[in-house]
Amino acid sequence: MDFKNNIVSDEEKQWSAYLNGEPNITDYHGGDEKLNNDLTKIWEAMGTKYSYLSADPDKGWRKLQKQIEKSDKQLKTKEFKIRLFKYAASIVMVIGIGFAVYQFVKTPEIIAEAPVIMAFSQTSEHPEAVTTVTLPDGSKVKLNANTKIEYPEQFRHGIRKIKLSGEAFFEVTKDSLHPFRIETLNATVEVLGTSFNVSAYPNDDRVEVNVETGKVKLTSMAKGIKGTKFAVLPAGERGWLKVSEGEVGQARNLAPNYSAWINKVISFQRTPLEEVCKVLENTYHIKFRLENPEIGKIPYTANFADLNSEYVVNVIARTHHLQIKKIGDEIILTKRSN
Repeated sequence: MDFKNNIVSDEEKQWSAYLNGEPNITDYHGGDEKLNNDLTKIWEAMGTKYSYLSADPDKGWRKLQKQIEKSDKQLKTKEFKIRLFKYAASIVMVIGIGFAVYQFVKTPEIIAEAPVIMAFSQTSEHPEAVTTVTLPDGSKVKLNANTKIEYPEQFRHGIRKIKLSGEAFFEVTKDSLHPFRIETLNATVEVLGTSFNVSAYPNDDRVEVNVETGKVKLTSMAKGIKGTKFAVLPAGERGWLKVSEGEVGQARNLAPNYSAWINKVISFQRTPLEEVCKVLENTYHIKFRLENPEIGKIPYTANFADLNSEYVVNVIARTHHLQIKKIGDEIILTKRSN
C-alpha cells in the first residue's frame, strides 16, 4: 500500500493520538464503539507500547497485515475492512513520522563523570601531624611524604577506586557490595574492608603491602610481564611486587617498622645500617649517604619511640663510633679517624 499521497484527517490524527495513549485524548471515542474496540485490539497485537519512540513502523505494518489476514473471516463487511486499513495506515504513518523526527532532533545522552579530587602530601622532616584524607565512603587514608592520591567526588559504578603514588595507610569502610580498589603504577590492591599499608613510590622497584586486619589481594600490573601474578594476604601478613621482575611474594609476618612513619615507633634487631638508614629516611624524610659500603653492613639493635631524627642519628653514630657530616639536606656517615 502506498501512503505517499495519504493526508491524515483530523479524525485520523485523533485516533492515532488516542491509541498512542497521549494525554487529553484518552476519552476520544470517534466512530462506532465496536470499531474502536477492534482497532484497539489490533493495535495491541502489533506490539506497540503506546509510544512514538519505541515504534517500528515496518514491523508493525507486517504484523498488522498478518493480523488482518488471520481475522479476515471475522470481518463482516467490505466497508469495515477498508476503514480498518485506512485507520491503520494513518496510525503507522504518524508513528513513523514521529519516530523519524525524534531520531533526527534528539541530543545524545552525555553521562557526566564525577569530578576527580587530588590530595597531596609534601611533608618536611619530622612533621607534627600526618596528613589524613577522608574518602566519600568514610574510609580514611593517611599519607606519607611525597604521596598523591586521586579519587572521585562520589564513588560510582559499583566499585570504590582510587589512584595512589607514594605510601599510605588505609582504614577502609566495610562494604561487601562495593569492592575497594587501589591502582598504582605497577600494581592493584583490592579489598572489601580492612586496614593496611601500601608503599608504591614511582621510582622504587618494590611495591609492598602490610595487612593489619581483613584480607587484601595484591596483583602485578608491571609492564612487559606475561601472565597474571597475585597474592592474597590475610591479616598479619605482607606481600610485595618486584617490579623489574614482575614477581609477587608474601610472608607470614608484617614488615618491621612498616608503620613507623605514622607512629614514630622504630625497632631494629641486628638490622644492617644500610636498611636502618632507609627506615629513617622514610620515617623522618631525611637523606643519608654512607661513606663506604662496609658501614652499611654493620648490624644495629635499638628501639626508639616518638623521638626526633637528630637524637636517633646521634645515638646510632655514637654506638658505632661514626662521624656525622651534613651537606645541604644530606646526612653523611663516615668512620672516625683514630
